[in-house]
Amino acid sequence: MLPQTSFSRFAHRVSAALRACQFTAPSAGEARVIVFDSAPWWPLRDDAAGLLCAYEANRAARFRHALDHDTYTVAHAFWRVALGVVMNADPAEVELTRSPNGQPLLPGSGLATSLSHSGTMVAVAIGRGTAIGVDIEGFPSRTSLHDIASVLCSRREAEAMSMLDVGARSRALLELWTRKEAVLKAFGVGLRVPPSTIEVDAGSTIEPPVEAAGASACRVFPLAMPVSWLGSLALSCDIGGYSLHHV
Repeated sequence: MLPQTSFSRFAHRVSAALRACQFTAPSAGEARVIVFDSAPWWPLRDDAAGLLCAYEANRAARFRHALDHDTYTVAHAFWRVALGVVMNADPAEVELTRSPNGQPLLPGSGLATSLSHSGTMVAVAIGRGTAIGVDIEGFPSRTSLHDIASVLCSRREAEAMSMLDVGARSRALLELWTRKEAVLKAFGVGLRVPPSTIEVDAGSTIEPPVEAAGASACRVFPLAMPVSWLGSLALSCDIGGYSLHHV
C-alpha cells in the first residue's frame, strides 16, 4: 500500500492496478517485472507529471511528439509508484538517482531497477539484488536491423544469423538486440560498449566487459510479451528468478 501522504489520483490508480496483477515487493534474490500499455493512462498524464523529479520533468518537456511525451511521463510516474509500493514510500519522495553513465540507482535500498519503453509499451523491473536490466522492442522493428548486424553481432552470432531465412533472421536479430540492451543496462554501461563485443546466450552466465570492471556477472532471459512485442531481462547472479506482471 502507498503511504497516506500520497493523494495523487494517478498514484492510487496505479497502486490498485498493481494489487490486481498480484505485484508485491520482491524478497531477497527475487525480481518483479511489470509490463503495461501506457496509452490508457494518458488521460492522467498531468496528474502523473506531478510525481516526476526535476530531471525527468525536463526530459519530458523536450519531447516534440505527444506520444513520446505522454509515454515517457506515464512510464516514469508509474515506475515511481511501483518503487513506492516496494519501499513503502511516497512515490514523489523515492530517491531514484543515476550513475555517471545513466544507470538508475536506489542508494542504500538493496534494490536494483530498470525501465524500458518502446512505442506505448512500458516495462519496469525491480529486483532485490545487485543489478537488473530490461529492454522491450516492437516487432517488426521500425529500424532495419539487417543494416546494423555488423555492429550488433559477434562473428559467431553473425554466422548463426546468416543461416536463417529473412523472416526468421529479423526476429532473431531483434531478440538478440533486446538481450544485449538488457545486459548492458545491468552492467551500467549501455551502448557505450559496442554490442558486437559481448555474447549473450539466454540463460548462460555473462561476464562484464572491461568497461564495467567490478560489475556483477549476469544472466539474461526472454520475457513473455504481448503479440508484436519482444523483451529480455538481465539479472545479476544473486537474483535467482523473477515474476512477470501484466497490468
